[in-house]
Amino acid sequence: MSTADLFALFLHFLSLSVFATGGAMALASDMHRYVVDDHAYITHTQFVNSIALAQAAPGPNILFVTVMGWQIAALPGALATTLGIAMPALIFPFVISRLSRMQQFDRLLKALQRGLGPVALGLMASTSFLLVRQVPGAWIGPAMIAATVLVLSYTRLPPLVPIAVAGAIGAFVPW
Repeated sequence: MSTADLFALFLHFLSLSVFATGGAMALASDMHRYVVDDHAYITHTQFVNSIALAQAAPGPNILFVTVMGWQIAALPGALATTLGIAMPALIFPFVISRLSRMQQFDRLLKALQRGLGPVALGLMASTSFLLVRQVPGAWIGPAMIAATVLVLSYTRLPPLVPIAVAGAIGAFVPW
């Protein structure tokens, strides 16, 4: 992989991180589009396996980004993806904490807080559909995801309740 490709990979993950309101996992659908569909750096199976490996390993869920980068270009790829996704998370809290002390930014910060909730929900839904799209009996997964999103959107139930119900259904429904 050329230096220009590594830099483009870094910039893509950097730009994604700005929208990581639901965490790195919420961005998996766009990561998939970039590294699998657009550039064919890795296969769909490798992509899903990197998520599964990171979920099984102890530590933060963001590790799948590092595993994916390693599969793309070994150490340089792992550094490009990890630094790209982590840098805004290191810089933004510092900037926001400084701005929150200034009265003129109060309305802007409150608007950002209200507006980012639906963005996070949409990103999580797209990632969920991406992960279940090639499963046998594929209609069951999207149906449970859609039901969970609707319940979370229109009720005040804690998110753990519909997610646990969907997990229990998924454990007993033959795929």
